[in-house]
Amino acid sequence: MGTAPLYDTDRYSAMDRWHMVQCAAHLELLDEVARMDRNEEWTFDGADSMAHWLVNRYGLSHLTANEWVRVARSIQELPALRATYQAGRISWDQLRSATRIATPETDDELAAEAPSLSVRELGRRSRELTAQDVEEAHRDRSLTWQFDEKAPVLRFTGQMADSEGVEFVKTLTRLASQMPAQPGGTYEPFAARCLDALLMLASQHRGADSDPDRITAIVHVPVGALPSCEGVAEFEDGTPLLPETLQRLLCDARLQIQLDDKTGTALGVGRTTRTIPPWLARIVHRRDKGCRYPGCGRTRWIHIHHIIHWAHGGLTNLDNLISLCPFHHRLLHEGGWRISGDPNSEIVWIRPGDTPFTPGRRDKFTAEHRVLMLDDYSIPDRLRNPEPDDTS
Repeated sequence: MGTAPLYDTDRYSAMDRWHMVQCAAHLELLDEVARMDRNEEWTFDGADSMAHWLVNRYGLSHLTANEWVRVARSIQELPALRATYQAGRISWDQLRSATRIATPETDDELAAEAPSLSVRELGRRSRELTAQDVEEAHRDRSLTWQFDEKAPVLRFTGQMADSEGVEFVKTLTRLASQMPAQPGGTYEPFAARCLDALLMLASQHRGADSDPDRITAIVHVPVGALPSCEGVAEFEDGTPLLPETLQRLLCDARLQIQLDDKTGTALGVGRTTRTIPPWLARIVHRRDKGCRYPGCGRTRWIHIHHIIHWAHGGLTNLDNLISLCPFHHRLLHEGGWRISGDPNSEIVWIRPGDTPFTPGRRDKFTAEHRVLMLDDYSIPDRLRNPEPDDTS
């Protein structure tokens, strides 16, 4: 018979303390996430959301990154749960479940109960619905709208069941996060970008119309403005286009260019499209497998970008094409970023100001850093730096 394992009080105590250290450190990290999210500092690295920045910086999954952001936002208004997690009395999984049902009014009560509740029990509390609740939510769905008689706006309101709302909000927020920065690098309010996302969905449906005349945008360009795209271009309804925006649209969009003289009289109409041939687009998509910005991972609504624009002599071939999502495509044309390298191997992204962007963590902790970080915690020395042959 083998000898019974020894009960090592130091080992048990150390593990308890390490758990507390982990929770306290993670809480500090979540607070930094919340601050960085509020200030939208993630835009500096070309990310389109706080979660995307975390994925790119620390190699998290999108699911984990989104949970970090959600919980970081929630705990700013839940001091009792914060303190319980900081003390190591609940785990990360318990905190995740608790923040789904906690409110400022129930914070104290839930913080007292949570340590004795399993993750499954906390999760069950967040799903306590009746069949009648679900049926009523579906029956009461609605959408109404009205044009304002005194202002050039359309007002609308509505509601839907939360089961459909989850997908609706997820789609809107994902699209909203892809909206580009305004000239100057600032971003419009998130609510405005959500409305733009809704319009994008409507436009996508309209774009499926079988009548090509209804899905082709007419762009008026002053004679002499091409191929450099300099000068003032505008859509048929008079909406102006910046040169950078026109170049982005000319990368791969269904446009018809109409050349106008100084009086606005049409002098000629160019060919309808500058789209990539379908056979070539398939090769580019197969090679890139989604947006080529580091850590982006998007595979839907992908644009194909000319690295050297065709207006500047760039060829429409595999060596000059790269797949980008709408957000990162705009980042190149309107955001002041640029790329270099071979799309068949490695691409380097360069920020405005010619600073190369390197994805992932930049700082490495040394052994000295580790010791300094642990000085405040009473961990036995033999468990801080165990010998290689330590089997106790």
